[in-house]
Amino acid sequence: MTGCTFNQALLRAAVALQDEGLPPEWPVGIVRDIYGRLRFAVDAWRPLPQGEQPEGPRAEARPEDVYPADALQRLIEAAATLGSYASVPAVLFKDDFSNPASLFEHRDWHQTIVTVPATTAADGSEVPGREIAVRLLDRQVVGQDWLRTNRFAEQGHPPRVVFYGLKGGVGRSTALAMFAYRLARDGKKVLLIDFDLESPGLSGLLLPPERVASCGLVDWFVEDSVGQGDVVLRDMISVSPLADNTQGSIRVAAAMGQGETAYLSKLARVYVDVPSRNGPQTFADRMLKITGLLEAQEQPHIVLIDSRAGLHDVAAVAIGSMASVALLFATDSPQNWQGYRQLFMHWQQRPEVLRQVRDRIVMVQALFPESDQADRASRFVQNAWDVFHELVYDQLEPGVEAPVDAFTFDLHSEDAPHFPMRVRWNARFQEFNPLLSRSAGGVDDTDIDLAFGPFVQEVIDALPELTNG
Repeated sequence: MTGCTFNQALLRAAVALQDEGLPPEWPVGIVRDIYGRLRFAVDAWRPLPQGEQPEGPRAEARPEDVYPADALQRLIEAAATLGSYASVPAVLFKDDFSNPASLFEHRDWHQTIVTVPATTAADGSEVPGREIAVRLLDRQVVGQDWLRTNRFAEQGHPPRVVFYGLKGGVGRSTALAMFAYRLARDGKKVLLIDFDLESPGLSGLLLPPERVASCGLVDWFVEDSVGQGDVVLRDMISVSPLADNTQGSIRVAAAMGQGETAYLSKLARVYVDVPSRNGPQTFADRMLKITGLLEAQEQPHIVLIDSRAGLHDVAAVAIGSMASVALLFATDSPQNWQGYRQLFMHWQQRPEVLRQVRDRIVMVQALFPESDQADRASRFVQNAWDVFHELVYDQLEPGVEAPVDAFTFDLHSEDAPHFPMRVRWNARFQEFNPLLSRSAGGVDDTDIDLAFGPFVQEVIDALPELTNG
């Protein structure tokens, strides 16, 4: 069979695994390599050709530990339908590895939902679509962290608020700065971490040049890769003058240090895996590591994380493995909803991943306009609910009472993640400098409270560990 595409390959493989001739006691997984090619994987011993004697570890295998030869043939025939997306060998067994656990117990196996579309039978009758659950190990060059949701240990850590948006220009960094100021005004010690490494700008917003620390996050990643991250750790923190007249403080770990001359050269090395005694440390591992080190050093009441925009691994780690609350900024545009639909669909196809992230995300309607507010608010809520209802919330049968633990909300439920917090548009915050006085073109507390007051309070209310601390 020819002409098999990326999407068709996984569908064909999933359908093949519904074959009743495959022994149910040996679940078959699917491994997809970085090119999209598929192999089946069975945690059993490969059947040997007649007359061949087993050697090595499998010599002690019991007959019931060997996969049936006729079932193997069925998998080989199924693999032949995958065209260019087939791989050799078609089926992986324990025999293929000196340490079978490195594959069969890998952390990136996920139950994945594959949708079989409705079709029309030869007699003209409609064959309804259905869903097939398969175990998939997806080998990806990037994007793996969207499926890793090892939530940080809440005990002993300050709350972490992630500011995320699919697109730039929605006022995310400004909202972060104003939120930080309000918290400092309330006497909180705030730590800001600028993980938007490809587009560093938080230091420019919150720090005059003379206050920028000598080292940035990229310096730590580079130095840590050669085992000396500690030499720059205390030189990474800048103190923002935005909080100089408050009871609290705003301390910033910027992406870039003062007088940087080799930023791109360092950035090109940030995402590399670093060898260690316990195996390679990924960028995600090190992102969590530096956050923990900075928290231990600074002892903040709260950590605010400026995430990379778009479907980037930095955002994946921030939302999936770090956030107490992840604020998803959006304007009511087709591009934003299309992007969030793709992200939520990616999670929906891995149900255990979705269950881990959906209780910590909340929409933020950015740049909420001054005119037609009722209509625009209603449209945003409806568009957000449409996406969440389809892809994030539990699907309930009509007329069936929802279980107590069901994750589902009505359109107008104000405590639902689709029901947005709002940041009001204000002309004074367009291209403003938060370090200037109002008379010099900056803003004052009245402007800040008008534009950001309700938003700030809603975020604070979502963090009981902050209000109770």
